[in-house]
Order: sequence, then C-alpha cells, then structure tokens
Amino acid sequence: MSEHGTTQTKRPHLHIPEAEELPGQSQVEPDSWANDQEIDTFDVFVRRFWRGEITPDEFKRLRLQHGVYGQRQEGVHMVRVKIPWGGLTARQVERLAELAEQSPRGVGHITTRQNIQFHFVKPEDLTLTLRRLAEVGLTTREACGNTVRNVTACAHAGVTPDEPFDVTPYADATARFLLRNPMNQNMPRKFKISFSGCSDHCGLAPIQDIGAVAAVHRDNGTSQVGFRLYVGGGLGPSPQVSQLLEEFTPADELLVTVAAIVRVFDRTGNRDNKNLARLKFVIRNLGMDKFRDLVLKERDGLRAVLAGKIPPILVAPEPSRPGPHGAEHVGEPNGDPQYRRWWITNVRPQKQAGYSMASVRLTLGDVTAQQLRVLAFVARQFADGWLRTTNQQNLIFRWVPNASLSAVYRLLKGVGLGEPSADRLADITACPGADTCQLGITSSRGLALAIGEIFQNGHAHLADEAGIRIKISGCPNSCGHHHIAGIGFSGGSKEFDRQQVPTYQVFLGASLNLDGTRYARPALKVPAKNAPALVGRLLDLWQAERLEGEKFEAFVERVGVPKVRDAVKDLTDLPAQAEAPDKYLDWGGTERFRVETGPGECAS
Repeated sequence: MSEHGTTQTKRPHLHIPEAEELPGQSQVEPDSWANDQEIDTFDVFVRRFWRGEITPDEFKRLRLQHGVYGQRQEGVHMVRVKIPWGGLTARQVERLAELAEQSPRGVGHITTRQNIQFHFVKPEDLTLTLRRLAEVGLTTREACGNTVRNVTACAHAGVTPDEPFDVTPYADATARFLLRNPMNQNMPRKFKISFSGCSDHCGLAPIQDIGAVAAVHRDNGTSQVGFRLYVGGGLGPSPQVSQLLEEFTPADELLVTVAAIVRVFDRTGNRDNKNLARLKFVIRNLGMDKFRDLVLKERDGLRAVLAGKIPPILVAPEPSRPGPHGAEHVGEPNGDPQYRRWWITNVRPQKQAGYSMASVRLTLGDVTAQQLRVLAFVARQFADGWLRTTNQQNLIFRWVPNASLSAVYRLLKGVGLGEPSADRLADITACPGADTCQLGITSSRGLALAIGEIFQNGHAHLADEAGIRIKISGCPNSCGHHHIAGIGFSGGSKEFDRQQVPTYQVFLGASLNLDGTRYARPALKVPAKNAPALVGRLLDLWQAERLEGEKFEAFVERVGVPKVRDAVKDLTDLPAQAEAPDKYLDWGGTERFRVETGPGECAS
C-alpha cells in the first residue's frame, strides 16, 4: 500500500485465451478501487443525518465526496460509479446489472466521463449500493465534489494501430495515486484528467484540466516514452482550450508533474467564487508562462519531498498474443444488410491481427439490466472478459476474434443493442437535463430522441456520416459537450406570446484538433420543438452546397454563420400560442413550461 492507502499499480492485462482455453476462461481481475472502512464511515454519517445530528450542508460535502448527488426530485439521489479509464470486468458488469434491476428506472446511464450513474436511489439504499459495488472492486469515491474526478482514457488504448504505446497503465497509475490522496480532497473546484494515444485524440485533451497525450522522445538512437501535457481546458459557460505545459514529460516524471499541477491549482484557485474557480481561470489570470513557472518550481520541490513515496508505474511486457482460430475468416457480412451496416460503422480492426473492436451504441447512454447481463456474457465468451465505457456514452468490446463478430452482433441485436452508427451523426450525445438534474432547464434527452427520429425518416441516408456529431446539454454547463459538436444545443428559455418557452442556443462547427481546436460558435436560438426541423434544414444546406469531401465545420467556416442563420430564420420564431399550443411545451412535457432549477451541486 502507498502512503495514501492505494495499492501499487498493476498492469490490468487483457488476457487473450490460448488455443486450448475457452474464451473468457481466465481473465485477470484488477486491484479493487473500493475501501470498506470508508463505507462504514459513510453509513455512520447517513444515520447521523437521519437523526438530525448533522446539518444537510455537512452531510452534502460527505455524500458528494462519495459520489452521491441530489436530484431535482426530493427524497432520492443519483449515485455515480467511478470507472477509471473506462475499464469494467464481466463480473463488475454483472453487478451493475443487479443494481440496475433494483433501481426505479431499471437502467444504468453511461456519462461523458466514462462513469455509470443510477438515478432515483432512495436514501435507505445508499450504503447497501456502495457495499454491493465494493464487493466487485468498484467505488463511488470522488466521482463528485471538488476533487479529481474520474481519470479517463482513450477506449481504443492498447489495440489501436496508430498509438505510440498503450496509455492504460499510466491512466490507472494516475487514478490510483490521486484516489483518497489528501492533497486533492477539498480543492477550489473539480479537476479532470484524461489520457490519449491514438491520432483521433479520443481522450479529448483540449477540454481537460490535464490532457496527457502519448509521445515518444528519440535521441541518439534511444527512445523514451512520455507525454505531451496540456492544461487548463474546460467547457461550461466560459469554454477554454487547453494549452501545452511542456513538450515532453518522461513517463517516470508523470505522477510528480500531475501532483505539482494539482497542488498549484489548490493554492491559486478561486475559493471565493465557484464560478471562477476552475484551473482555466487560474491560467487566464496568471498567464501560461507564470503558471508553467509555478508548476515546474513545485515539481522540483516535490521530487525531494516525495522521494521514494510516489508509487512506480508498473508496465508489464506485452504477453504473447496468438492469432485466434479462424482468423482467416474476417467476419465480413455475407448477405445480411443490417449486419453489414453494423460491421461498417461499429467495427474497427485492431493492430493485433485477427481481432477487432466492436462498439455498442447506447441510446442516450442508457443500458438495462438484461442488456448488461448479455454484455457480460459476450465479454467472457467472445472478447477478453472486459468492456470499456467511452466518453461518447457507448461501450466497446476489444479482442473480438474476427470470426466471432457475426455471433456478437446476433447477441447484441437480440437485446436491442445492435444499432449501427456508433460515434456517427445519428449517435446523439445528451446529458440527463431537466429529467433529473437540478440545474437542468430543458429536456435534453427528449430533444435527443426527437432529433434521432429524423435519421429514421427523411435523413436516414446521413445517419452514418462520420466526422459530425450532435450533442445536447440541458443548461449552459456543457455536460453534454455541446461546445465540441458539429451541431450543439444548450438549453435555456425565451418568452414568446408572453409565455416562457424552452429554447436552445445553437452552436455550430466545432473542430477538435490537438493543436488547433476551435469550439463551436453560438449562432442562433431556436424553440425546442423546432430544433429537429432545424437540424434537418442545416444538413440539407450542407449537402446541397458543400464542396467535394467538405466537412461540416469547414462548410460553416466557408459560408459563414450569417448565411446559415438566414437559412433557418423562420424556425427561430413561433406563432401565437393559441394557434400552436404544442410548440410552447418541452419535449415529453404535457404541462405549461416553467424554468425550475435548484441549487446545483456540481460546484458545492
């Protein structure tokens, strides 16, 4: 154990069965993230709160530290399970299925930070939920609150063809080093870290407080692995693109550098105004050069203070990975058009010959108990015993023998998980919005479902377009990542005919590149009920006037926002309420719309 109560990092190897083994017969279980003693303490605080011995505010800080949020509905909670680098074993997935089955909604919800959430959990079920998670090595600790949140990573790490090296053990080591670490338990604000390795930059480094991008430094015939570290990114009402801290941070300097950044933020972050407390504001106020100087000076001091106390990052050598039986059969479709479409959009070859990744598209990030059980079965029988959550609210199997892809598809299709278009245009990202979030203004989930219908009717030919995404947030805080969308929506309200109406600020043309990110620009506001028609109109304009091969963001840049705005101007207004009363309602709503937000706990 380290001084912070975490075990030294072990490489979570993805075991590939030898020829004589049955698939899924021998997977390596990761070290537990859980701590039974802290759950005992949590239970004591819950009981003291029920007896009135501590105030709601005193209890709030503790429950947030343990991943328990309040909802806009009184008397129930959202429990967020922390999934470091998105890695879940089949056994853990089965336990999540049990919890989903027992939850009022009957589903788990995958978030844009690779976590899984359960909503409407009753107070009397909180401790038991945490204990059930701990039994399979999962924790909710620091999934909320002013702490280092879940450390995310590219879901393709270790198997994608163009990565310099697998970032998984480094993400794992960082998460274990910071979990329960005293230095980051009460920071000015939440703090987000991600790891990327592939050329698609799936870890979304530009929007992170720390974005670590795999790099290899070569000098005089020798190679050294490490990272380009980007700092100070973030979305929300005041988005900022991260900036490069240093060109190359050697891997053995990673944890001490992360610690230095966190400590500088803890000292310099704004503790008087939570709206200005994120790391991006520190860098905005100090300037990048001054911030860099503080971090490097802090790192120099920590090298001496923490000498011998920073756990080593243990990266085991790659095991022998024989090609699977039937590797010559690549699993290509042979007559079934639905399977062929899924194979084209949801399957990617690995760098290891004979194996593929298979994406599971989740509508709104939701997954039922039955679906989770089937996913666990597929992971054991046809993959490596693991699943990975993604920051696109989906799941990925890796190490699927190509000859088994059709069997995987049939099993997924049988439980409603065989939808194509994963990470494509029809795969819409949405936060929980006003359904459960206290800060939610509009029903982002309802709008996502409504927009999704246009890819079944009228715009089905565009559903599989790559390189353009639709992302929806129910408020300006960008939990749905609307700032990095081709077409993004941020929930709000506007008065029409003396009546408050749910509306969305429309953002257009994000371009997410490692050293040239441009966030989507606000273009116009649209009533919620007109938003699907607006999407259709924008896509029609793009298809009609794009240059050959022109991406949507390049099209918006070329023609200009004013022209795009003119093309949809009629959709920004509403007729009198008496003429179209339904237009004044939110998606899924039956009663008069009113903005009803509560005291958000994201900044508590």
